[in-house]
Amino acid sequence: MPTVTFQPSGVVVPGQPGESLFEIGRRSGVPISTSCNGKASCGLCRVVILAGEEGLTDLNSLERRHLGNVYFITKQRLSCQARLTATAVTVTVDVP
Repeated sequence: MPTVTFQPSGVVVPGQPGESLFEIGRRSGVPISTSCNGKASCGLCRVVILAGEEGLTDLNSLERRHLGNVYFITKQRLSCQARLTATAVTVTVDVP
């Protein structure tokens, strides 16, 4: 089962393939900013991928609209759109 480590808190949470980082964070009490509640319309639920990017789905058109094409520089993803595949992932969440 894949896991997500949320920094800076160090919380490690198991997740199911197909589950979004946003869903996993909310389920485990990790505060992730949002005004659209995970519908990819606000762009506030950004996280920075520290490790395990291969364990997430590819950027989709909604993420590109909010983040542009600079993932290789910023490593930012929208937590509501980045979904687990089958490996461990570590992300940084800005505490609101």
